[in-house]
Amino acid sequence: MRIETLNLSKIYGATKAVDDVSVSLGDEVQVLALIGPSGGGKSTFLRLLGGLEVPTAGAVKIDGSPLPRDEDALREVRRKNGFLFQSFNLFPHLTALENIVLPLVEVYGRSRAEATGRAGEVVERFRLTDHVKKQPGQLSGGQQQRIALARAMAHDPALLLLDEPTSALDPEMKAEVLDLIAELCESGQQIVLSTHEMGFAKRSADHVVFLAEGKCVEDASSATLFENPETAMVSAFLQKVMKW
Repeated sequence: MRIETLNLSKIYGATKAVDDVSVSLGDEVQVLALIGPSGGGKSTFLRLLGGLEVPTAGAVKIDGSPLPRDEDALREVRRKNGFLFQSFNLFPHLTALENIVLPLVEVYGRSRAEATGRAGEVVERFRLTDHVKKQPGQLSGGQQQRIALARAMAHDPALLLLDEPTSALDPEMKAEVLDLIAELCESGQQIVLSTHEMGFAKRSADHVVFLAEGKCVEDASSATLFENPETAMVSAFLQKVMKW
């Protein structure tokens, strides 16, 4: 997964959500973790990498190809990716299974039979077969997020983007979702995730970008950044969040 950003910025009014960020990651990176304080620009940076936002300035390249800026071309980029957000974003009036089937039919043009078969495969993989006939309101938070993750994986995305996927979950449900994401990491899925789960980022990510106030403070391999940070800011942050 080659990711390159050159002087990447995203400005909302007077707020520089991402401020002149330049990073370059090689093919050896399979899992990229975005860490840093809340409001530091992680979610916006992730959305820029996935083509969900258009930069105010600068550019993004994924595997050597610049991300386009016009909506039609960006829509094609998004179709190749999978997205999982902090909120589950499930259709409340549909069953868990139909929440997976519907995008496969409407967005990816699969027949209903093919989509239903594929949905069955992913719910079995994510150990959700017993819950497919339930609506989201009948599921726990962890089960809802696992259904959302199954939906994001159903079309075999080239790149899976996870925006703080456990932030709305209690500790037990959080562990369920992190276990599934770890399995995806081990299976070779290319992933970019923003997270406050430092232990998970340290174990699962190949590379880490630390963002604060919209700027890239450090980017390095996971082992280097967690064991030997270069800046006082990153060192102080890690000492605070990992002391427990």
